[in-house]
This record gives sequence, C-alpha cells and structure tokens, in this order.
Amino acid sequence: MKINGDVSQCYRKLDAINLYEQMAALTDNKEVKEVLLDIAKKEKTHVGEFQTLLLREDEQQVQEMEKGKLEIDEMTK
Repeated sequence: MKINGDVSQCYRKLDAINLYEQMAALTDNKEVKEVLLDIAKKEKTHVGEFQTLLLREDEQQVQEMEKGKLEIDEMTK
C-alpha cells in the first residue's frame, strides 16, 4: 500500500467536501443544494474508507490520532 498517495487523495476528498458544502450554502435552489450535500456526504464516506486503511497500515497515525483525541478531551472539559 502506498500511504503517501492515499493520504494526498484523502486531502483532495476533504477539499471536495468543503467545495460542495460551500456551493450548497451559496445556492437558493433546493434541488441543487440537495444534490451537492448528497455528493459531500458520499465524499465523507470515502474519507472514512481512507482513514480506516491508513489506521490499519500506519501505527504512528493511530498513536497521533489518540493523542489528538486526548488533547481535545482536555480542551473541552
């Protein structure tokens, strides 16, 4: 598995999610908004798939994610 390529593809998916959600926020057309938000939702599923693969293959990523969770827990107490 080539982690670097998969990670950069995941970043592109995150950019796409942001774009679709921004476009949905800018339109008054309900049908267009619905389609854009549906596409964004599907992209979020793809990000979840990439994250799952990354966490299976990269122990350091698992450790850093846990650190991040702890930091957020501390900040939001």
